[in-house]
Amino acid sequence: MTRLLLILVTLLQVALHADSFAPTSSVLSDRIAGVKEISFSPLFNTENGNNEESTATKLSLEEKMKSWEASEDEIKAATLGGVIPGGKGERSDAFDIGLYIAFPLMVIALVFFGAFPFIVDSIDTSSVGPPPTV
Repeated sequence: MTRLLLILVTLLQVALHADSFAPTSSVLSDRIAGVKEISFSPLFNTENGNNEESTATKLSLEEKMKSWEASEDEIKAATLGGVIPGGKGERSDAFDIGLYIAFPLMVIALVFFGAFPFIVDSIDTSSVGPPPTV
C-alpha cells in the first residue's frame, strides 16, 4: 500500500512539473510561426573574396580568447598568496617541499617492495624458530 502511494505521488509530481521537459516559450513560438533563421557556413571557403573575411573572423576570435584569459593580477588575487601550481620560477610552498622530502623515501620503499621476493630466501630465519601454534 505504501509503495503504491509513493508511486502515485511521484507520478503526480512528474505530471505537474512536466513543463520542465517542454521547450521554452520562445522556441515554441518560433516553431509555431515557422521562423527559420539558421544559416550555415562551410568549413573551407574556396572563393577568393571570402579569405579576407575569414582572416578578420579568425583575428576577432583570437582577440576574444585573449580577453577570456585571466591577467597575472587576477590569477594572484584568486590564489592564496599568489602561489600558482606549476608557476614559472615561482617560490615553492610547504606542500612542494614536503613532496621533495617524501619522494626519495617513496622510491626507496618501492624498490625494496619490488626486490623483496628475490631477497627473502637470503634472510636467516633459523634463530627465530617456527611460528607459534595455539
